[in-house]
Amino acid sequence: MSYSCTEKLWKPIIRPPRHYYQLKDLGNQITMIVDTVTKRTDFEIVNKRKLTLQCSLFEPVRVQDRQHSCMIYLHGNSSSRVEALTILEYLIPYNIAVCGIDLSGSGHSEGVYISLGYYESQDVQSLIDYLRDHKPYITQIGLWGRSMGSVTAILSASQNEDIKVLVCDSPFSNLTLLCKEIATSGYGVPGCCFDCFFCFVKSKIRKEANFNVDDLNVLQIVGNLSSQVSIAFLSANQDQLVPSKHAKQLHCFFKGTKLLKSFDGHHNSKRPNDVMKEVADFVISQLGKQQSDQPQSSRDTKLLLLHNQREKISFQYDEVHPIMTGGQISNNEQNITK
Repeated sequence: MSYSCTEKLWKPIIRPPRHYYQLKDLGNQITMIVDTVTKRTDFEIVNKRKLTLQCSLFEPVRVQDRQHSCMIYLHGNSSSRVEALTILEYLIPYNIAVCGIDLSGSGHSEGVYISLGYYESQDVQSLIDYLRDHKPYITQIGLWGRSMGSVTAILSASQNEDIKVLVCDSPFSNLTLLCKEIATSGYGVPGCCFDCFFCFVKSKIRKEANFNVDDLNVLQIVGNLSSQVSIAFLSANQDQLVPSKHAKQLHCFFKGTKLLKSFDGHHNSKRPNDVMKEVADFVISQLGKQQSDQPQSSRDTKLLLLHNQREKISFQYDEVHPIMTGGQISNNEQNITK
């Protein structure tokens, strides 16, 4: 197998095109989300590997000084915190803040390579630590991830027992299995040759990005999660990058409260409005359940509207967000790597 062929597989895994955007793409710092005045606060954190990461917190102004929950949005590979905009309309009106982050190696954050969840889960813990220290009114914290971000969410929940509410959109069940599917269908690598071929790929990834692909056996990890964790799984029926069977297998192995929503679409297509509303209902319900399970003395006020029936939201995107159609790719990545 030629070096050029193997390079075509390992490079897209750990160094996909970096999403380029401007801060104005995040919208105004004060904006109206449906009927809710919302403030965006941009900030930086430093992760365990001493890389500076860029974050944005979207909070309903009316609950900034009152206890409320927050969902951290974790983007896919070749993406950024801009993707967090896609869930604002479903959570902000119900007094749930949303925090977006450019995971290491993505967007405006430092880092040369991504790791499909391995190091990104450490980024999540650094962000949670920051929110606990600087945003005392945020109580429950959940994770909403897509693709790489959904795997990051599962790994994070396995490392932090306080994380109990997840949304996992298009997760892969096993990175080695996914790579085999891509190699055979996308690059014509015969199945009988894959193991030998992939040994080189794994060795190259370990050398360049310092992690073991075999550690991303997500099926095993999700099966060991606490039954107190709640997960909504999403899968697109026509997804050719991460086939829907991955999410279905993870849903089957997971022991806690769960929801599985399949829909027509592709890996990066806009999610149907009815699916997003149902998933948001699941999040609202589970965050409310986790809050009510806490000792009463730990709360000064109740989270507003968590147990109320949701009203219909009339809101349409003016256009499909650039991140869902690929966005732009930076030609000058070296300025934001370290």
